[in-house]
Amino acid sequence: MCSVTVIIPTLNEEENIDLLLTRLLAVRRESGLGFSILFVDSASTDGTGEKVMAWREKGDISLLCRDPDDDLMEVVVAGACAAKTRFVVVMDADLSHPPEILPELVAPLLDGSCDMVIGSRYVAGGATPDWPFYRRFASKLATIPARLFTDVKDPLAGFFAVERQRLATLDGSVHGFKIGLEVLAEGGRSLRVKEVPIIFRDRSFGVSKMNFRVVFHYLVQLFQLLVKKFR
Repeated sequence: MCSVTVIIPTLNEEENIDLLLTRLLAVRRESGLGFSILFVDSASTDGTGEKVMAWREKGDISLLCRDPDDDLMEVVVAGACAAKTRFVVVMDADLSHPPEILPELVAPLLDGSCDMVIGSRYVAGGATPDWPFYRRFASKLATIPARLFTDVKDPLAGFFAVERQRLATLDGSVHGFKIGLEVLAEGGRSLRVKEVPIIFRDRSFGVSKMNFRVVFHYLVQLFQLLVKKFR
């Protein structure tokens, strides 16, 4: 029985799908954790959707197609609304987030000890070994304003597990790419959060989605969160 849905946003990730699903299905088989896999695709043009559909016979693998103009937050919220399980995990399709950590992410939710579990690069045991110094510095710098809303060490992490309803009911007026930060800000100081260390790897295939647009939307998101916090 599935108790968790893994939501994976995609945009032109065809080269990563086979290896990602191979690893996810190995985790499902070896851990005994029941989870379904939901890809939410933003009008990929490289055959990502077709690649996902070819795996459907393996069970509990589905595809939701979205408008190409949707930002990441809209895509993930749409996935949460479509999911049928109580809990969801959000992760990237490019294998930067290790699927093998899924059971550890989900366990504190299933036993009721936490409300959100983050795959963290910045707690003891976590690392970003493929990053040059300037990228580590920029990432740490970007977390500083996010600390206005939370005490966690990696508030901008994109790999996390949470109750589905916390995503499905997010304020639709806020847009951007840091959806984990949105959950943290909405939950406030009462949100019980645990950080699990991960080794974050750079993608081997495909093109990074990090660009000026992502940075701009992050700054806009911070401004919107500040307005909500102090109004």
